[in-house]
This record gives sequence, structure tokens and C-alpha cells, in this order.
Amino acid sequence: MKVLFKILVAFIALTFMSCEPEETVAPERNQLKISTTEEVVVLDENKPEEPVLTFTWNEAEEIGPDYSFTYILRLDIADNEFETAIDPVVMGEGVFSYSFKTAELYEYIVEKWHGVAGQITQIEARIVAKVNGPKFMYPEIATTKVSVQTYLPASQPLYLLGTSTPAGLDPNQAIRMTEVSNGKIYTWKGELVQGNLKFITQFGSMLPSLNRGEEDSVLVQRNELTEPDDYFAINQPGLYYIYLSKKTMKISISRLKYQNIYIVGNATTAEWSIDNPIEMTPDAVNPAVFTVQTTLKEGELKMPTAKSWDSPTFRPLKADGSILETEVQVSSAADGAADYKWKVTAAQVGTYKITLDTEKNKISFVKI
Repeated sequence: MKVLFKILVAFIALTFMSCEPEETVAPERNQLKISTTEEVVVLDENKPEEPVLTFTWNEAEEIGPDYSFTYILRLDIADNEFETAIDPVVMGEGVFSYSFKTAELYEYIVEKWHGVAGQITQIEARIVAKVNGPKFMYPEIATTKVSVQTYLPASQPLYLLGTSTPAGLDPNQAIRMTEVSNGKIYTWKGELVQGNLKFITQFGSMLPSLNRGEEDSVLVQRNELTEPDDYFAINQPGLYYIYLSKKTMKISISRLKYQNIYIVGNATTAEWSIDNPIEMTPDAVNPAVFTVQTTLKEGELKMPTAKSWDSPTFRPLKADGSILETEVQVSSAADGAADYKWKVTAAQVGTYKITLDTEKNKISFVKI
């Protein structure tokens, strides 16, 4: 009887439990979505001010009368974790779309992110619904990708001449610069001697020309012989890099110490092969800064400036240098310098973005 009684009690308890209403679970706040009607956007050079790409998003999940939302839009090259994103576009509550013009997208893709003009580039948008209210609440976030077909502007050549160049002052020997963005951005790298230089827009003609303005970083256009003919001065011979923007009329002339930076070591895929090292890439604007993304394993590494063990080499300040340190030195084994190397520990193994500033003697290893 006792056993039957216990079974009956248990049955009744289960029956009452099954009749209780289920606990209400608050839905997760992940309702935000962002989209665009186009999969591929084609830019038209003849319509620079036309809104060509519009992103739209829905309202974030409602929280309560004491809370509102600020929507923040970012744009970057796809799959770049928004590390080089444009400045955030901040919008208030009730705004659910934003459009970009043709000229904006072209400048972002070609000039900011160094995409190739005339080709398709995939970009990524991220919308963040920031919560405003009496208590902190995590924002809702949504992303989407879209492909953009940029145009290839008509070429507008620019030439270099001056007593510091092999062309001298002969416009028929002027040196053509590289058009990074046709008609807007130009670069040139090469040897210069002590002397001067300026730029001409028509091969064989000294006018029109781009001359030195009030500062070494400023360009002015010279159209008439009666206008000042000021040149940029080159005070020391050496390897130089020139970055020139006709859009902003700004110029940077940098004397380079190193044309190449390599990485070798058993912490890298190159091992200790000086003939097949990992090559770092100079920055398009400041070529004294070199970067590379590569996998590091447990071991050692150093950074020669040529494919030679006797070349000047970037190293840590001491033996078994930590990749957490930011100071570097450059020395050569040919001069009897200590062969210091960075040491990557087992706990530090992974993929890194390495940035070396050869002017400031600074380095960073950022794990990705």
C-alpha cells in the first residue's frame, strides 16, 4: 500500500507540473538586417554625384519607452574586419537608409583602399544600432557585402624633370610617372642627385607645369611664363619616392634608406633561405613603412634589407627579442654586430600582420 501511495503521489505531481504554463523566454536581440537591392554596382565616370549605392536596414528590436537607437554605418573592403573603414556615418533614430555617390565610392576603393581602377571590388557594410537609455544594452549589428565595378578614367600623364633627374631640364627627356589613379594620384621611385625638380603635364613642353607652392608639400599649377617658376629642392643624392595628388595639390618627396625588407628564420615558412625570403610590401603613401601578413611558428626570425647575410638587417635590441617589444635596431653582420633575432614562443604561434617603420625604428606584430 505504501508503494502504491508513493506512485499515486508522483503521478499527481507530474500531472500538475505538465499543466503549468511554460516560462516565457525573451527573444534574442538579433533582428537587425542590412541589405542593398544591387549585387553588382557599376560606377559611371560621367555621373560623379549620382547616388549609386543605397543601404537599407530595419528598426532594431524594441526595448522600451526609455530607450532609443543611434544607427552607425561603416564601409570597408570586404573581409578586412573594418580595419580601414571610412569614418563612421552616424544617424539618429528613424533613419533606415544611406546612399553613396559614384565619386565617393571610386575614391574609397581606388584611393583609400588601393583597389585597381576598372575592376570589380567587393566591399562590406556594417550597421550598428547603438542603444541609448538608462542602462547599458549591447547593440545589434548586421553586415552585408556588395561588388562594385569601378571605371578606368582617361589617362592624364604627368612627367618629371629637373637638374636632380636624368632628364635634366629637357622636356623631351622628361620621365613619366606612374598613374595610381588616372588624373589624380601619381607616384615615382628612383635615384636622384643634388639639384631640383618639377612636373610637366605635356611631354616636350615646359607648360603647363606643377611647381613648388608656399611649402614643400604644396603644388601650384603654372600656366604662363610670367608666373613664378619655383622648383622642389633635392639636397642629398639617394633613392627617392614621390607621391603626388593633383586632386589635393599635395606632394610628398621621401628619401628612402631601404628599397626592400625581407623576413627569414625558422619561425617563418621561408626558414633560413636567404634566396627565398618573405618579402614585405612598402606602403603606397609612406614607403618607409613595410607590412606583411604571414604565419609564424615557434622559432626565430630577423629582417634583412637585401638577399644577403651581410646586408643591413632589422633586429630586436637584445638576443631572443620578444615580438611584444616595439623598438628595433638595424645592424650588419659584416660590421661585426651581434646576430640578435626575435623569438616566437609556442604560445605565440599564429597568423600575424607585421608592420615595420624603417624611419622611426618601430615594429608591431599584431595577431589576426
